[in-house]
Amino acid sequence: MRGLRGGAFFMSFAIIRMQKFKAADVKGIQIHNYREKESHTNPDIDHSKTKLNYDLLNSSPIDFKEAIQKEIDERYTGQRAIRKDAVRLCEFVITSDKEFFDRLSPEEEKRFFEESLSFLQNRYGKENFLYGIVHKDEKTPHMHVGMVPITKDGKLAAKQFFGKKTELQSLQTDFHKHITEKGFDLERGVSSDRKHIETQRLKAITVKEELERLEDRLQDVKKSVEHAKKIDQVEVKESGLFGPKSVKLAVSDFEEIKTLAKASEALRTENKALQRENERIKAENKRIKTEKQKLLDENRSLRNEINDLKKNVQTLERENLFLKRTLERLKAYYNEKVQNFSLMVGAFKATILDKMGMKLLKKYFTDEHEIEGGQGYLAVKRKEEAKEKEKQEMLRMKDQEKNEKKQERTRENHHEKDRMTRSWGDNELER
Repeated sequence: MRGLRGGAFFMSFAIIRMQKFKAADVKGIQIHNYREKESHTNPDIDHSKTKLNYDLLNSSPIDFKEAIQKEIDERYTGQRAIRKDAVRLCEFVITSDKEFFDRLSPEEEKRFFEESLSFLQNRYGKENFLYGIVHKDEKTPHMHVGMVPITKDGKLAAKQFFGKKTELQSLQTDFHKHITEKGFDLERGVSSDRKHIETQRLKAITVKEELERLEDRLQDVKKSVEHAKKIDQVEVKESGLFGPKSVKLAVSDFEEIKTLAKASEALRTENKALQRENERIKAENKRIKTEKQKLLDENRSLRNEINDLKKNVQTLERENLFLKRTLERLKAYYNEKVQNFSLMVGAFKATILDKMGMKLLKKYFTDEHEIEGGQGYLAVKRKEEAKEKEKQEMLRMKDQEKNEKKQERTRENHHEKDRMTRSWGDNELER
């Protein structure tokens, strides 16, 4: 789409970029796309407009990690376990410049993103796409499109989709062809054989492209200025011996001077506008460099935090090992005490049942340890009964022995009485 900026005509470009992400990056992508946290590193976000953002594939926010895992669980047919560093998400960023979107109605803008999404779905498989989130809360509208790189034969292999260097180049070409066929007047974007660029780098390239266009236009202005210098070479003749002096020149030269005179002011105005635009873009580029430095500083700080976290993890692992061993010892002690308690409960139940004159059936006991306690009670009871029986037998034998001795003494007394009676009778007879 052609537009006018600072008096100069330019073409808007169709921009499409792709980046690969591993499992550890997915949550951060979700936070950015759904604005789950307020960003302090992207000043371009106008949070008052965040409500205007929308997702072409989902009526409500989804969990990226869960959605990716669901696709893998249902469609992955590989025999090997998926590597931890495998690419799980490929994200496309689709946009153009602000002037392009300013000339579109809201309906046409949405149709542009819908056609862009349809192009990607037809190219890489509709089933692979998770979201198509349009951001309208930044300076330039753009869309993030998420894709799980699962091949038709059920492999998670981003390399099969984007492994060839020519793929990203043909992606740019084919996207431009598709979008122009759908009625959007855009120039083909700059090809890139790089994997992708993040949002800030994308902005930087856009700025660079604008700078290049401005430099080309400045060269045109310089050529116009050089052409104007040819006026000095126009042959003139002075006249006016008896009147005011005047200059004679050819009609063609006069017409050229008129044309250049009319264009001169426009060129100066355009040149000033271009210079102002150039200064603005340089300032934007400086701001991006500053943001880049901030990101580098944050990255350095995060690395330090990661190192601290690793140390904390090691400490926690040691503590966890100690607690695990302590828990095992406590568990063994607990099991021993529980077992002993069950034995006591079983013996108590057996005592009560026995006093009630009831049989010791298994249904009255909760577990094998209680049964063992009940059996122990019976064993002790049998032992005590045996001792009591033995005691009674000993007492009986003692009583029997005592009775026998008593009977023996009685018999001896009878014998003695008989003997004395006989002796008395004999004495009487002698008298």
